[in-house]
Amino acid sequence: MHKFARISLYTTAWAVTRTWAILAGFQHITYPSGQFLFSDVSLYDWWGGNLIHGHFPLNDPMWQYPPFAAFIFGLGYSIARNMVGFVALAVLADFVLLIVIMRAQLKSSKTNDAGVLLWSAAPILMGPIMLGRFDVFPTLLTVLALLAAGPLAFGAYSAIGTMLKVWPGLALIGSPAKQGGRTVAAFAIMFISGSYLSRLWWPDSFAFLSGQKARGLQIESVGALPWILLNARTHNVNMQLQYGAMEIIAAHTSLMNLVITLSGIALLGTLVIWRMKGRLAGISTAHITLTAVLVSMITSRVLSPQYMVWVIGILCVCLITPNSSTTPIALLLCVSSLATQIVYPWQYQSFMSGTFIGIAAQLIRIGCLLAATVVAWRHVSKNLEPKRQGLTQQVEVPVA
Repeated sequence: MHKFARISLYTTAWAVTRTWAILAGFQHITYPSGQFLFSDVSLYDWWGGNLIHGHFPLNDPMWQYPPFAAFIFGLGYSIARNMVGFVALAVLADFVLLIVIMRAQLKSSKTNDAGVLLWSAAPILMGPIMLGRFDVFPTLLTVLALLAAGPLAFGAYSAIGTMLKVWPGLALIGSPAKQGGRTVAAFAIMFISGSYLSRLWWPDSFAFLSGQKARGLQIESVGALPWILLNARTHNVNMQLQYGAMEIIAAHTSLMNLVITLSGIALLGTLVIWRMKGRLAGISTAHITLTAVLVSMITSRVLSPQYMVWVIGILCVCLITPNSSTTPIALLLCVSSLATQIVYPWQYQSFMSGTFIGIAAQLIRIGCLLAATVVAWRHVSKNLEPKRQGLTQQVEVPVA
């Protein structure tokens, strides 16, 4: 297909799906439980209106964001109120992400356009909620980092993403080892500078960390699955809204939190050790990052529906230069995204009450996410560089 025709196809598909997502989110067309799609944007608007007048969300348990998120909320409110400004910013970030992926795809020698087509179709998979949550912004910065031309840009984009939401910092695990020093230095300089500016504007800008520490086990997380299955049988598991999410209130949840947290640290620590020893030199940066993010998701106490934006964005980069595991991972994540859309918002009440449709959708969602993580991990472990004595020259692979 001619390049111009391909660009036209991508942008048309993007425009159609985003128009549908916006109309559904603002409830101009019918969507099951559509009133919940952009519900968080009302909260963003409230924060934004206060932030631009110097009133910060001190001691607000709903505030669970690093400081740069405040700039996005404030800017969205300044552009337009009643949710319009934030959604407009989200659409802009979404379109920039499409352009970045499309540019990388067109420059690639690969004729497979799966990556850019996947992003064009993203709202169909994960639902209009992708434009009604904050996660498209850190996803854009992570994709920019993965496709960056050099280590300085990689580190800077990763740092900005981390100041928006913590998980983009995991991209550092995948940074090419030969460029690791410059990447980390660029990350540190940008992060320290951003933190300093944030604290000048908002002295308690990192207070969200204490809130993160206090969070319990969200009902949609992998760790909550035993209680969700128990609730399907007995219908008497206690759930309560805390820190902006429904959490399990039951015995032994603290132990589960400890187990999944330690599991995540162990798995991510293994990736870091492999990277430091140069054993990941033959694996693409995007695949390592995808693996790290998948591990962080399945071992997190929170697994909100919009988190699928993260892995779909990174997966689009992986599809530019695919490996043997990319196709099964893509299929599993697409199914998981569709199941996530069924859980929230379509069948959330069913899920909470323990009835069949909601529980079945959650089982499919979690099962596919776990399977995708296993496939990604197996690809990494099977392609490790052999252990060698002394210093060795590492073979670099394309960033994508």
